[in-house]
This record gives sequence, C-alpha cells and structure tokens, in this order.
Amino acid sequence: ARAQEAKRKTKRCLQHVMEEVLEVEQIEPPAKRLRLLKRGLDGRRFQPEGSDSDVWSVSDSDQEFIPSESEGEESWTPSPPAQRRQKTFASIAWQDSRLAVPSDASTGISSGSSASSGSSSRFPDTGWADAMFQHFRQPLEEAAKTGLGSRAIKLGTDCSGAEAPWFALKAICSELASQLAVNLKVQHQFACDILPISQHFIVQNSKPMFLFEDLRERTDVGYCLQSEMMMPVPSHLDLYVAGFPCKDFSILNSKRPCLQGPHAATFHGVVGYIKRHQPATFLLENVQGIAMRKKGEAKAPITEVMEILRALDGYEVKGWKVNSSDYHLPQNRVRVYIVGVHRRAKLRRPLDAWSVSIRGMAKRSKVPAQSFLLDDSEIEVQSELERLEIQQVERGRMPIAGGRWIEVNRQIRKQLGVRPEEGPLIPKGCGWSRFLSQRVQDTLELQAIRALKKVKGGKDLSRLNLFAEISRSVLYGSCRPRETPCLTPGSKIWAYTRQRWLIGPEMLALQGFPVDELNLEGLTDQHIRFLAGNAMSVPVVGLFLYAIFAFVEFDSEPDPMTLD
Repeated sequence: ARAQEAKRKTKRCLQHVMEEVLEVEQIEPPAKRLRLLKRGLDGRRFQPEGSDSDVWSVSDSDQEFIPSESEGEESWTPSPPAQRRQKTFASIAWQDSRLAVPSDASTGISSGSSASSGSSSRFPDTGWADAMFQHFRQPLEEAAKTGLGSRAIKLGTDCSGAEAPWFALKAICSELASQLAVNLKVQHQFACDILPISQHFIVQNSKPMFLFEDLRERTDVGYCLQSEMMMPVPSHLDLYVAGFPCKDFSILNSKRPCLQGPHAATFHGVVGYIKRHQPATFLLENVQGIAMRKKGEAKAPITEVMEILRALDGYEVKGWKVNSSDYHLPQNRVRVYIVGVHRRAKLRRPLDAWSVSIRGMAKRSKVPAQSFLLDDSEIEVQSELERLEIQQVERGRMPIAGGRWIEVNRQIRKQLGVRPEEGPLIPKGCGWSRFLSQRVQDTLELQAIRALKKVKGGKDLSRLNLFAEISRSVLYGSCRPRETPCLTPGSKIWAYTRQRWLIGPEMLALQGFPVDELNLEGLTDQHIRFLAGNAMSVPVVGLFLYAIFAFVEFDSEPDPMTLD
C-alpha cells in the first residue's frame, strides 16, 4: 500500500529530467475561490555563477564581461510561449476556506518575539544578526534616542518569493529587543508574487495585510488574494523591498535583453510603485549581470537602471555589489543591492558613506557548507531518495542522449590532460549519481577532475569538502571547497562527501532561513529548491536593513493608515 501511494504521488511530480531549471509561466487571473492549479513550467537555465569580487559601489565604469561561447542546450534563450515545452509541478492543494491571513493593520513582527522559537535547529546558527548589531550598536543607540521603536515600521514587499526581508527583520527586531530593549514592531502591509509556489509559502510563513498577485496590474488598487476583491494599495511605507526578475540580465541568457526583455515590465512596475506611492526607503536586488556590459555595448545595464531610479523625484540612490560568502554564509552568491532614500526621511549618514560600514561588516562563515547538510537518515533525505527510486523504476533506463556536449566534454578532458585509459573518479551508479542523465554524470566526473587538480590530498573525493554545480555545462559550472557555488532555482549542487546533491531544506538553510521553524507543508522538494534558489540571502538583505535603521530617521508621525 505504501508503494502504491508513493507511486501515485510520483505520477504528479515533474515528468522531465530534474536538472532543468523551472520557470513558472504566466498565471491566469485568480479564481473566486483561491486555489493552486497545475501550472506550466519552462525548463530554461538562467543565473550566472558569482565571482569573488569585493564590495563595490555601482558606477558607470563597470568592467566588461564576455562569457564563454555556450552550447545551445546550456544557454537560456527566451522563446515564444507557444513554442515552449510544458512541464508540470505537482499540484498544491489549498485549503477550501479563505486564506487565514488577518486583514487588520496589526499584522506584523514584534520585537518581543525572538527570531528563534527556542526549538533546537538541525542547522548551524550563523550568528549574523548579533555580529552585525555589534558593528551598528552606536548608530542604533542614537536612532533609538531619536524615535526608532516609538512606532511601528511599515513594510511592503514585491516579487517577494520566500520573504527573506521578513525573516531578516524578525532577527533584527529580536536583537534590538535583547540588546537595547527597543520594542520595534514591523507591520507587513503587503506582499506580492505572481508565482503560486511563493504565494503558498507566504501564506504559511508570514502574514501580510494584503497578498497581491501581479504588481504590473496594480495602481492605487490591486486584487487581493485574501479578500478576493480589489483593495487599496498601501502608500508612504517606511520600507519597500523588491527583487525584480533577473533573467533578462543574467549572463547565462545568451541574448541578455536587459530592459528591453520580456520581464522589463516588472522592473517598471517596481519603479511605478515607488513613483506613485513614495516609500521613505526602498531596497532593490538583482544579479551581478546587471552590472556587466554586454559585448559591443558601451555601458552596463545598471547605468540605465540607476538613471531611472535617480530620476524619481525626491530620492537619493546608491548601489553596491556584495557576495553572500562575505556575510556569514558559505555560498558564493554575488548580487547587486540598490538603496533609495526619500527626502522626507532624514539621512543621519550620507549614502556615499555607507560603504565603510558595508565593508566593515564582512565576515566569512564560521562553519563550512558541509555543516548545513542533513544526515542521510533524516526524513527529508529519505523521502527524496524514495521518490527518486520509484521514479527510476517507472521510467526505466534513461536513453543515452547525444548532443554537442559530448564533443565539448571530450575537448575539456583533453585540456585537463585526462588519458582515455584512465578510470572514472566517480564510479557509475555511486550514490545518487545513478539518478542522473549521462550528460550530468559526465559533468559530475569533469568537475571532480578539475577539483583534484586544484587541491592536494589524493584522489579520495569522499574526504574532500567540495561542492560542484552539475545542473549546467562544465563551461559554466564550478567546484568550490567549504562553500557552495551560487544556488539557483534549478541548481544541482553535488556534495562529494555525501555522494548526493543538496535537497531543498539544505538550500534554504544556506540562504540563511530558519528552516526548522518554517511550515513547508504541501511543498515538494522541487518547490523548496526553487524557492531557495530564487530568494535573497537573509543575512545580506539584513545587512542593508540594519544600515537603513542605523542611518535613516523616519517620520515620527506618518499617515495613520498609509492608504491612499
């Protein structure tokens, strides 16, 4: 009976090779009774591997980056919707009742409740919130004297995904309460995400007043999924955080259309919200590709983005590029963050002077990525293994696929000096490699060969704390010691000591989320991996939120309802 039930569940899972990146198609307008239907998914790759560059201020003089010539099957290229192959996530069943999210203005975070529930976690504590607080202690003490904590901070998030800003604020509020006795409350006025997976996660793990679906269709009002009607959009917030889509800027997108791409409307929707509703501060996030010039172009896309943002009336704007591996997480993830401050909020320290504090808070993770791996006996690992085994039985043996990758990998072997008679470093069928396609198995082997040429200690990979990205071509993937390559929605990060790839909860933990406090009911491991790869890193967004609290003085008497 157990096998039959698992078989039924498997039939609802993805029907294509798991290494392909998932991108949710356009969603139809919400039904009267909110529910999740099966959505079409497009397996296209995006999101580049991050670099190890230091913190820097975004300017017009970004260095040119020209990626290697990619294979057709590896590059992310937009195609007309009618030509896209359809994939299907397992359906997530919403409760038949309306979403249990309060509709009053009291919804939010109180500093009286700790960011940690007190229950023991299976993942290491990075300690980012305390370490950053100590750096900011003096300006935060001054902020407390001039009103920080005297009223609730009003927050709004767009393209909110797994709501990293909300979890960062929980940790910050906890530190302010315990270290300064400042009872800072944060009211989450609204969240918005077009992806049903994100909507599901938001409902179960944070409680915004309003949950909107599509920011492109919002003006002064928008359709609220909780109340199932048009509702006024909150204005004059203190904090507005958005991570507009990265696919048009990614260097893995062979065309890189940037602000002329299919997702540009979302960026302009973010700008439209800022222009129309004028939050006191905003924080925007995107991939490092936004700061890289396209071949043949004179300027990087960030130049136009900054020109648009600086043209907004009343705002001072500045951007930085930061790597998550420099801020308490063992993950190489480079992102651009842009801060805007409206003139109605007083700057205690000019934006140009923030770089000193941002660099000063850089601190590498105390623990390696290996410490974020669950024991193979944990239920999540066992469940995913069982699913893979059943799926393999149903599919049968994978056919040997041809393609240009065969010749590309042969040339890479030649460059690496691998002799034809040499045996594989990763025996066929070892660990979870038996669930991989021939192409991905070959990528795994090449990553191992590359790694052993850079590290000392023999050929026993099971003893080396190495992590490799195997979901894309060796031309784009990387292998790193102690920290993982950049996590993306379609990542397969291989842990050589475990002979398997990272599962969803581990990826969320490597993004700084308090995984053991989350409600992940109804989400498959593919869903969770998608959410993790699409999220902001909690400590990094927390870094900029700390800076905003320390260096920005908000209005003492805002509009009571913050609604136009």
